[in-house]
Amino acid sequence: MRFAGRTVLVAGGTVGAGTVAGLAEGFGREHERTYGHRAGPDEPVEIVSLRVIAQGIPDRPRVPERLRLDRPGPGGGPATRRVYFGDLGWRQTPILDRPDLREARGGPCIVEEYDATCVVPPGARAALDASGNIVVELAAEI
Repeated sequence: MRFAGRTVLVAGGTVGAGTVAGLAEGFGREHERTYGHRAGPDEPVEIVSLRVIAQGIPDRPRVPERLRLDRPGPGGGPATRRVYFGDLGWRQTPILDRPDLREARGGPCIVEEYDATCVVPPGARAALDASGNIVVELAAEI
C-alpha cells in the first residue's frame, strides 16, 4: 500500500483472507480521511511494504532444565588462599569450583568461575539448588 507517512495497523491473531480485506479497508479509510476520496472497487490496492512484529512460543524451554557441572574450573583441584574478612581478620580459605557445592559447604570459601566469583563468608553455608544456582545462607547475627 502506498501512503507516505501513514501506517495501517492490523490486530493480532491469525492472518487470513479477512486480514487482507481489513488492511485494504483500513487503507481506504485513511486515504479518504487524508485526501477526501478513496479508490473504487475496480482499482486494486497493492501492498508495497509490510512489517511484522511477532512472538512465538517454543515447544520446549530454551533454558536448560539443569546446568552441567561436571567440568572442573581452571583451578584443577582444591586450593587455599589467605583472604581478609574485615573484623574477622585473615583466614586461610578454600578456593572451590561450582561443582564442589553439590554438597553444602560451610564458609569461609570462595567459588571462582570464568565469569564470576562468589564469596561465602565465615559462618555461612553454601550449596547448589536443583537448577545449579549457588544458594548462600548467612549466619544469624547475635
